[in-house]
Amino acid sequence: MWTALLSSWLLMSVAHADPKDDARRHFAAGLQAASDQNYAEAIQQFLAAQRAFPHPSTVYNIAKAYADSGDNDKAVEYYQRYQQLVPEQADAIAPIIAALTAPPPEERPTEFAAGATIASTKELEQLRELAKEMQALADLIAENAETAQSEAAVDGGSDTAGGGEPPATQVTPQTDFLEQAYERVVVTASRVGQDPLDSPSTISVVTAEDIRLSGLTQIADILRSVVGVDVMAMNAYQTDISIRGFNNKINNKVLILIDGRSTYLDFLGTSFLSSFPIQIEDIERIEIIRGPGSSVYGANAVTGVINIITFAPGEGTNNFRVDYGRPGMLRVAGSTTGRMGRSAYRFSAGLEQTGRFAQPYDLTVIDNPSLESFFEPSNRLGANILRINGRIDTTVNELVNLSVSGGFTQNSGDLNPAGSLPLYGFDFESSHIRGDVFVGRFHARAFWNRNEGITGPFTQYKEGRDLNADFDNDVIDVEVEAPLEFTTGTVEHTLNVGGGYRQKRIAFTYLEGGFEDNTYIENHFKAFLNEQIAIGRFGAVASLRFDVHPLLDLDDTISPRGAVIYRLFDRTTIRATVGQAFRAPNALESYLGLNLPTPVDALFIRDVENRNLRPERITTAELGFHDESTLYHQADVTLYANWLSDLINLDNVTPSLLPFEPAAEGFRLGQTGFINLAPRYFGYGAEADLSLFPVDGLDIFANANLLRIVELNEGQDPIRDGSTSTLKLNAGVAYRTKQRTDLSLSFNYVSPQTWRPRELDPATLEFLPVERQIEARFLLNARVAVRPFENEDFEVAATAWNLLSIDRDQGQLEHPEAQPLLGRLYGTVAYRF
Repeated sequence: MWTALLSSWLLMSVAHADPKDDARRHFAAGLQAASDQNYAEAIQQFLAAQRAFPHPSTVYNIAKAYADSGDNDKAVEYYQRYQQLVPEQADAIAPIIAALTAPPPEERPTEFAAGATIASTKELEQLRELAKEMQALADLIAENAETAQSEAAVDGGSDTAGGGEPPATQVTPQTDFLEQAYERVVVTASRVGQDPLDSPSTISVVTAEDIRLSGLTQIADILRSVVGVDVMAMNAYQTDISIRGFNNKINNKVLILIDGRSTYLDFLGTSFLSSFPIQIEDIERIEIIRGPGSSVYGANAVTGVINIITFAPGEGTNNFRVDYGRPGMLRVAGSTTGRMGRSAYRFSAGLEQTGRFAQPYDLTVIDNPSLESFFEPSNRLGANILRINGRIDTTVNELVNLSVSGGFTQNSGDLNPAGSLPLYGFDFESSHIRGDVFVGRFHARAFWNRNEGITGPFTQYKEGRDLNADFDNDVIDVEVEAPLEFTTGTVEHTLNVGGGYRQKRIAFTYLEGGFEDNTYIENHFKAFLNEQIAIGRFGAVASLRFDVHPLLDLDDTISPRGAVIYRLFDRTTIRATVGQAFRAPNALESYLGLNLPTPVDALFIRDVENRNLRPERITTAELGFHDESTLYHQADVTLYANWLSDLINLDNVTPSLLPFEPAAEGFRLGQTGFINLAPRYFGYGAEADLSLFPVDGLDIFANANLLRIVELNEGQDPIRDGSTSTLKLNAGVAYRTKQRTDLSLSFNYVSPQTWRPRELDPATLEFLPVERQIEARFLLNARVAVRPFENEDFEVAATAWNLLSIDRDQGQLEHPEAQPLLGRLYGTVAYRF
């Protein structure tokens, strides 16, 4: 059915699936026509760009083209529209409008009412000179504002270091056509805004339009189509992300940011994507860095960085959306944005519920009066999340901008913890407050993250020891940085320097001392620099970061990166990069004090703290090729190699049968703890990524990655690590028709996996690897959306995700301990205004 439907739509006239790509092509064609003084063609191309993706610079260029063609009335109309879109520049545009609306000398009245004074020829000449001075003044204002905008872009890069655009960044009118309306800019690789061609790291970008056309409601599922990214759903709430291998539940080697704010849960050593306070509709783009990021972001950016960048206040649209379907899926979300004088705001809120992929316990067992469950047996929700988020930006003056934001989520769901612990449930609140100050090129940022709640096994004995655990994790982070641009001879420099302080406060029942009696406080300090130089077609990047960690030696936290970049052509580069990164031990690994249950009642193993762990370290070398030589495609090819050492995992059990411990209600069989494992790991791979938009109406993407990781034990043959698939393929096509109907189709394929989790052998008390096979997976996704009204504000859609598993009793596994991944079928009603 879906094949027939796709074939029928292939024959229909369509408009481009991502309007920004359409706009980019029409805008470039308009600039070329204007340079040839073919203003009629330029106007048509600029108008087409504006229809596809509105932008103030395009409005200005339409006005300029009309003025150059002699159509002053239309020119004034569009200059006035520009004033409305960019009120900060209204005064600079006013003299241009005045000149266009002033009558020519021959049409000025020569007869005056009685008593009127007739201007002399000399006075008329003085008026003409005054008009010229006014125009010169307008040009000077525009030039000064343009310089300020250029500086603000650098400052914005520092925030986008962190992520979002700085407050009140606007396009500035000039006396010529504006040329930068739809340029691609990324910020995550170097903490400053730059062309992707100049990035020292391999980077992928998922746009807001990509997200909208996919119809997906979860960030993790959106990332499945990104080359080199592995997504593993453990259950309806918990989905783990890895980049370039080293996949595992509670994955801890990818740093995930929201507008540059770390979402890392320091007590567990991971990020829960479902706990983020933002709505899908808030996201302007997602930047994915594949490769080490510790040189600019510090600990835990081991194999990559994901920066979720939201719309700045005043940008985007107001919207309301409802998604409803199976299994047990309900999502209601809305957001509002706007401007009030010098301030802009954006607020959003939503509720999301998802049914479990599988019931994690036998209800007849729950009926056993001696057992109790974390959730009520009637609770079939695998995820239940309330989200609230907001941000206000204020322009104080030309030099100073302020931003305040905050968010809150109420979460409950299933949790597959690390190690040998069984399935858990949890209920917790997550909140944050953030403030940013921009003073010229200087940027200061501070945020507070808090996560508090309760977790525990799904089932436990009512009369036994209470295994539920309270946790309270606070992080205060303060950071300052100053990006600088300067030139020495023929060398252009972009230097970003900064530093900061981070405090972690962790209280957790499972840590040594318990929740009530012991709170762990860590004080961290950081300093970094990133210098990028350009000499003609040649570029180079040098990055270095130091992190002062209370449990680690300074030598273990130094993170360097170096890259050389060469432009083969104007829009084609090759790049070689070498870098190092580290993952610091989390609170569980450093301070754990937990009694692990065994298959035998009244026998337990004590898990003890270890404050002498070394950080996991990775060294990466990669060679990349990036091409945007036409406005109809983008292409990337990357070859890379990784060396990972000091992996942290549980030690074998040291036998120590002791007398009965009343507090633990059992006998201690032995003790274990986290240690740095001796084996090293070597991984190497290749990634290829291609996006095509050959004509208005067609968007195609395809990517593939090959990866092999081996475990190196001294004196033994290498052992292949099969927890990450050798081959992963993604492809998709999207259409938006003239009939106001969208259709998208995509698939994800991953080859079979062989997991070797370390499980406790009761006979030897050793943690030995046990092979677990996971079959190859093929996820097919489809969406149809219709906007029945001409203004296209209202949309209804149907989405089928993992289409081949919708009617199956047993879904696909993505981890040996995961719940089977079921398909989703749901409808959407959305209104944008």
